[in-house]
Amino acid sequence: MGAGVLLFDAKKRLLIVKPSYKTGWIIPGGVVEKDESPMSACRREVKEEIGINPAGLKLIGLDYIAAAKGQDENLQFTFSGGVLSAAQIRRIKLQAQELRAFRFAPAALALRLLRKKLARRLPYCLLAMKKNSCVYLENGSPRIYA
Repeated sequence: MGAGVLLFDAKKRLLIVKPSYKTGWIIPGGVVEKDESPMSACRREVKEEIGINPAGLKLIGLDYIAAAKGQDENLQFTFSGGVLSAAQIRRIKLQAQELRAFRFAPAALALRLLRKKLARRLPYCLLAMKKNSCVYLENGSPRIYA
């Protein structure tokens, strides 16, 4: 399982991060550890990766990813984390061994920069966030809005 968060600046641009261990950009978050809830994992990973304690997380997307090319099936939880203040943005400190850069990008640009599977689910998560709902996806395709 994995858990990530959508965080924005005051201009409604999405925070994306550039990992050092793979190509493309991702959102803050990471792997859920044994006996850890997805929300707890999201909070822990965001604190470790960028030094921010995300408050008020809300589940906006759950994506079931089928097994493929030697990778096991998995669940990806996407949370909304709201808008970061200018002070929070100034305090962003990247975890050097995992991340090389961060930036805020308009949704259209983020879709081009994000890794493929994440980019596929992002528009549905953004729509669910606007609707104050949650979307269930399978391999990036929506099945249910709750």
